[in-house]
Order: sequence, then C-alpha cells, then structure tokens
Amino acid sequence: MDTFHIELAGVPMEIRSRYSYCRWFCRDYLTEKDPLFSVYVEDDRLAEMREYSPEMRDEFLERDGIYSAIASRLPFYERVTLHGACIAYKGKGLLFTAASGTGKSTHIGLWKRYVGADVDIVNGDKPIFHIEKDRITAYDTPWCGKEGWNRKQSAVMSAICFLRRTEDGVNRIRRVDPDEAISLMLRQMFHPYEPEATGLMLELFDRMLGALPLYLLECDRSEDAVRCSFEALTGERYVSRGIQTAPDEINRLWRMPG
Repeated sequence: MDTFHIELAGVPMEIRSRYSYCRWFCRDYLTEKDPLFSVYVEDDRLAEMREYSPEMRDEFLERDGIYSAIASRLPFYERVTLHGACIAYKGKGLLFTAASGTGKSTHIGLWKRYVGADVDIVNGDKPIFHIEKDRITAYDTPWCGKEGWNRKQSAVMSAICFLRRTEDGVNRIRRVDPDEAISLMLRQMFHPYEPEATGLMLELFDRMLGALPLYLLECDRSEDAVRCSFEALTGERYVSRGIQTAPDEINRLWRMPG
C-alpha cells in the first residue's frame, strides 16, 4: 500500500493506493501538510468499476475511484467537484460544462486560439469549486481530461455556461435561471456515496447557481461560436484578430510539465 498526502483546493488529504501510478499522477500536488481526511478505493468498489470498464487497467480505475472518493468528502469542507472545462479570462473564471463529447475542450481551445494571451486554463475536465459566502473559486486538479490541460492556479468565478452542439452556422446564447440550470447540471455532478454528503453537495450547488450568471450556449466549432459566448460572458465586444494560438501551441501552454 502506497500512502501519501496531496493538497487540492486548499484541502490537504491522505491517499492510500495499491499502485505507485497514483502517486506519480498526483506528483505536482504532493504536500507535507497534515491531512483532513483519507481516501481509499475498496476492493468491492474496484471490482465494480472493473466490471463497468473492463478495458481499463486497474491503476487507471483506481485513479478514477480515488477522485470519486475525494468528491464524496469535499462537501464537508464547502467544496464540490464538477465535470467541466474551466478557463480564466483576464483572471476571471468561466466554466463550460456539458456531457462528454459535446465539445467543451474544443470550445475553450477556440477561445485560446482566437482570443490569445488573455485566456488561460484552470482545469480541462474536473475542477474543484470552493463555495464561500462572498465568492466562488475554481481550483485545478490533476484530473484534467485526455488533453491534460491544467495549471496549478485558481480563479474567482464570474459565470457558468452550459454547452450544446448545433449544426454548422448556428450560434446562440441566452441566460437561464437556476431552476433550468440545475437540470442541466445534474448529470455533470459527482454524486457522493453518503446521504449527508449528498445533501451538503446539493446545498452548495444551489448556492453556486444562485450566485453566478448562468448561460446556455448552442454553438458549432467556429470563430463565430467564440464571438457569441465571449460577448455574453465577458460583456466586451469581440474583435477578430485572426488566429492567435495554434493547436499544438495550446497543448504546450496548457499542459503541466511532464
């Protein structure tokens, strides 16, 4: 058993894992701080995951199981996890969330490509949010999707955008209220194992949805999609400057050093 400590979103925690891969995966988040809780993927949980994803190696299953276990503990510390891609524009956090395969990574990549240096990554797949009374802050994690896009940084949130893919040439965005947003968000939440944690998580998401502007973006994969979301989410007029960042350059800039 490999036991080590990491810190995510300001919360130190203990990880107990069967495989050394998990320590390597979390290498940029190791800490000597005393943990507030400990997580471990039980044998029956690993077997359940193996049955659901038989093509995945056990160390990868354990990695994902550890994140689920962390997600189940975070609501006790006013923090929640969410499946989404979070960027910072001029230091302000913007979350794009939708089902896998919808195009979140594509859309934030287009922001970087056309907007340029004012756009940075927080986390490309599974950020953590600290929900305080006066602000909501997004934090990076090593769980950042197949692109590997993340930074060791945080950003105070300014908006949440739910994404839907449309046919080419159709780009539109509108405000949504919290009642509509919760139905859009439910499938992107990481549901805790314990009823008490589930209740806390739902309370925190309710606070989150009530505190931030919420949008539904229906878009294709064009520069006009960037214009559409940029103007609504930032309040600024979009001015095309052509391609600012090539896709391979985005990967270099947004991936943690290996």
